[in-house]
Amino acid sequence: LFDFPSLIVVLLLFISTTAYLRSLYPTIFDSYKQSSNDNLDPSIAIDNKDKHIGFYGLCWKASRIGERLSPYISVSFIVMAIYIIFIK
Repeated sequence: LFDFPSLIVVLLLFISTTAYLRSLYPTIFDSYKQSSNDNLDPSIAIDNKDKHIGFYGLCWKASRIGERLSPYISVSFIVMAIYIIFIK
């Protein structure tokens, strides 16, 4: 994680891993969402959206990116593999 290419590799692996886990277990990251109705403070405005928070929220967002942008993620893996094998 000390240089930019390593950070990109870690992010790509994280996105692909969470997308794979979500394909195996579709509700794995949905069980950790916080509903807006759980808010006990009436002074805070309540919207009707559920919020994915914390580490599981980050995993949920990464799995959505992996699902929706999978061709781009695949091309990024190929480019990073070529970079690591031939250039680095």
